[in-house]
Amino acid sequence: MSAGYFLEREKVGLEDLFKGLVTASHILHSNGIIDAYGHISVRSPDNLATFWMPCNISPALVSSPDDLVEYNVEDVSPVEKNVKPGYLERSIHGEIYKRFPAINSVVHSHCSHVLPYCVSGVPLKPMIHMAGFLGNNVPVWDIASHYPSGSKHDLLVRNTALGASLSATFKPATSAGYIYSKVRSAIPSQIAGAPPRPSHEPDHAVVLMQGHGFTTAAYGIEEAVFQAIYTKEAAKTQTTALTIRNAHFGHIVEGKIDLEGGGKIKSAKVKAEGGLKYLSEKEAHDACEAMQATIARPWALWCREVEVNPLYRNDCPGGED
Repeated sequence: MSAGYFLEREKVGLEDLFKGLVTASHILHSNGIIDAYGHISVRSPDNLATFWMPCNISPALVSSPDDLVEYNVEDVSPVEKNVKPGYLERSIHGEIYKRFPAINSVVHSHCSHVLPYCVSGVPLKPMIHMAGFLGNNVPVWDIASHYPSGSKHDLLVRNTALGASLSATFKPATSAGYIYSKVRSAIPSQIAGAPPRPSHEPDHAVVLMQGHGFTTAAYGIEEAVFQAIYTKEAAKTQTTALTIRNAHFGHIVEGKIDLEGGGKIKSAKVKAEGGLKYLSEKEAHDACEAMQATIARPWALWCREVEVNPLYRNDCPGGED
């Protein structure tokens, strides 16, 4: 993990937080995680009851502290009056911060590579070590049964009630405690803050949203960006693997032929060959743990890529130690 944006205030101030948040928005756009829609937020390092996220603007066009708004975690209301309009779905972020005090950054995305796993019933599972954080069970949250009475049924997380339902999926009441919480508990306290109680640790790093997209929660900006990008890469790999596997092996139908019935096959079973290889629980855990120590490497690359791209502007002043 890199130095991040959650060290003590005298070491990393709000100027660095703002610069990192703008950079993260650009990186997510550059890597196809968000387009004109989608967003990233970060908890305030000196006030855990508030968080920052861009105003209602295309992420690629966020460029200065004037484009950022501070919200109260409790009800996602703006801290200041007369601020720029915000994203409609900021309750996604607020309710995750409310439920999980140790979480400091959230990304919401409609990435097209991940969307098929939000609608097909095919579970998203890690096949590559870079996506070990997914674990063996990525839950799918379906908003359909959670709309408040009289609300719009447009799949948008418009209020805190829907946001609370989504956030609860990161730690289902019946969960036995998935490996994500075990790995995150090993993160240095200067990054994650004071060690939270186990009940405040999410069991899942990523939750898919039926017909909508996905949300990922992390301990810092760099980690949230890493998880968002490699959720996309995991989905691309799995889709390609499923495609070439089915094209190569196809399916074999086995059963008994009913000669008197005109040659129909009865008691037929479809037999598939060439099963896909997913990471085991142990592999996912160990791969996730190993990748935690390397996040600074891709972060530095992604920062440089958006820095030299004329599309992106970051006019936030850098802070001083």
